Amino acid sequence: MAIIRCLEYSITFFIILVINFFLPRLLPGGPLALESNADTGSMVALIPQTRLQLLQYYHLNEPLPMQFVSYLVDTAKLNFGYSIYYNMPVTSLIIGRLPWTILLMGSAMIISTIIGIYLGMESAWKPGDLLDRALLTIMPVIKSIPVFFLGTMMLFVLGYHYNLFPTSGGMTLYGVYGSPLDEVADIVSHLALPLVCLTLFDVTGTYLLVRNFCIQQRESPYVLMAEARGLDEETIKKHILRNSLTPIITRIGATLGFLIGGATFIETIFAYPGMGLLIYNSFFNRDYPVIQAAFLIMALSVLGCNLLADIICTIIDGRERSRS
Repeated sequence: MAIIRCLEYSITFFIILVINFFLPRLLPGGPLALESNADTGSMVALIPQTRLQLLQYYHLNEPLPMQFVSYLVDTAKLNFGYSIYYNMPVTSLIIGRLPWTILLMGSAMIISTIIGIYLGMESAWKPGDLLDRALLTIMPVIKSIPVFFLGTMMLFVLGYHYNLFPTSGGMTLYGVYGSPLDEVADIVSHLALPLVCLTLFDVTGTYLLVRNFCIQQRESPYVLMAEARGLDEETIKKHILRNSLTPIITRIGATLGFLIGGATFIETIFAYPGMGLLIYNSFFNRDYPVIQAAFLIMALSVLGCNLLADIICTIIDGRERSRS
């Protein structure tokens, strides 16, 4: 089984490499279209010698199969090259942007999981009551709202209209802080709106999963036995939650890709300086090296989280079998 899983992940990784190479090249225009002001409105103009050197450096003057081979070799060496648009090493560019996305996505995933588990268990404990009916009405409505529309409304109402939160960036530019706590407070204030938006985007799935699974568990023999023994409600909930860890962990790994997609929209709306905004700008400017490196890192993150979820679930299932 382990060999089969490794083979599946290897094939998936190769498919990602192929898509990652061809996807930017399917876009209209090219990375050196900046020299023609008609495409992007840029004032950049390349002399023929500079253009030829750039074509050679990025292997764009080679046939497509040779470009693919060069791409595989550079990827194996972790050589992501030089950004065409940002005019700096791609690795340095990503290192500067990745922590912001990790902060946003990590916080949203943790908060949405905790809220989803709590609300799901409370809703499942007394199905059909007022709280359960209210949550079953509110959660699908939240999930049906497009994330870009939700982000735009929050930005307009809470950012511009009431001026409660900053409307862009990850922190105040050229800000002077009296203490590290002031800097943290500034970062949190810029994080607030994107975090709330992404949390609402993800919480419904966890809530529905936990609610449905816990309702099924309520009829299990071990729950009925615990109730017959007179165990308190909180103790029984802990037992149910422990048996719900496997589907919850599996969902976290499976939905990470959707969370990345939501983060891309949200970072673009709020001009949050993470990987999502970097990918958007790179697509707009046909910056092949940045697009390829950013997508590769995000794809590897999704694969890595799925692999980690598989390992954790295998360990949990093994422990449960040994107990039984």
